[in-house]
Amino acid sequence: MRGKRFEDDERGVEGLPVRLIVVLVVGVIALSAMVAAVNSFKPQRTLTAAVTEVSGKDGNLLQISSTGEGVVQKTWTCYVNVTDEKGDPVSGASVILYGLGGAGSGVTNTKGVAYIKNTNNIRLNANQNSGYLTLEVSAPGFHTYKNENALAVIRVN
Repeated sequence: MRGKRFEDDERGVEGLPVRLIVVLVVGVIALSAMVAAVNSFKPQRTLTAAVTEVSGKDGNLLQISSTGEGVVQKTWTCYVNVTDEKGDPVSGASVILYGLGGAGSGVTNTKGVAYIKNTNNIRLNANQNSGYLTLEVSAPGFHTYKNENALAVIRVN
């Protein structure tokens, strides 16, 4: 006989079961990792924010008194309430109000309220009788909230 027949050669079968077990174990580990990743995925939630008080007055309106024509500047403070889609307060959210040359920021407390104080002056130019400040709120696990007309500023005589 010139050589062994394939059925009689045990070298081809010798390492096969070990390789199959290794491939099976690696496959199970990869599948477990994918299932764990899918189960841990939590979509970001939605939050809502509103300016509730500006410089001691309820609402989201800041009035600037003007006795002449020219640049009017005003320092302001405000409260911002932040809630989730169920209406529950969101604590630890970063709150930023900016526009008209001024800005202020704060972080919400356990009741979901941020107090923004010691803010920069906002300004209305001589030909400008109104304007808006933009509100941006971000918190871990939530989509960023942005409202470009969150605080209205008007000139009154």
